[in-house]
Amino acid sequence: MTDNFERKLWLSTVPLVSTDANGMPTGIASGCFVRYSGKKLLLSVQHATGNGGVWAIQQQYVPNKGAELYRLGGINFLMKANISTSEVVDVDFSYVEVPETTFAKRQEINPHTSKVISEELISELSASLENEPNGHTKYGFSGLVQPSMVQHGGNDCLVTEVRVYTGLEYLRTDGDYHYFKLPFEHPGHEHFKGCSGAPIIGEDGELVALVCGGSTLTNELWGISLKAYKLPVDILVEGI
Repeated sequence: MTDNFERKLWLSTVPLVSTDANGMPTGIASGCFVRYSGKKLLLSVQHATGNGGVWAIQQQYVPNKGAELYRLGGINFLMKANISTSEVVDVDFSYVEVPETTFAKRQEINPHTSKVISEELISELSASLENEPNGHTKYGFSGLVQPSMVQHGGNDCLVTEVRVYTGLEYLRTDGDYHYFKLPFEHPGHEHFKGCSGAPIIGEDGELVALVCGGSTLTNELWGISLKAYKLPVDILVEGI
């Protein structure tokens, strides 16, 4: 395990927030910026961003003003149909092209003064969308957890913690999902709330999946395979 890997994970996750008609936060999720076929994309998962809310990238906190958001507008979702049974199910994947100028920052804010102590731009990941995990590489992800509303300078602000998780071992692939063993006892689903859509990256630097769920019984975490849904992304970026 290296500090460089943890830093890569720290700067890999884009914070997403849903808002109501008054612009107040109603939920959080994660995503990632990906450079693919010359386009800048935001990838996340359907079960988080498909709740009917107005989703936005939380770009940065501006002192005395609050959070600066970039609203995503229409996000692309997929459904899968079984021709034999006519069953239609949602695919736990979402994606949208964003302008080249779109950004988000990882900021450290003094809770007493509301001043920004430090900030860094969240990275844009390079991805072929064809990489698959293997048993020789350890994996990790970072995500937003513990959301709460606090008052800063007379404004309501959504505050979250960013945590980095490393040491995941690849177990198997079942259908559209890659399964990983957690290096610690699963602490409960509330502990990971907000991590849905976070990129799962290997120590080799390859992006392989997006966090979807986990099991407290088997101590596993799973993510949607990006390779499984490369074709619809190709259609978006190439205009086929």
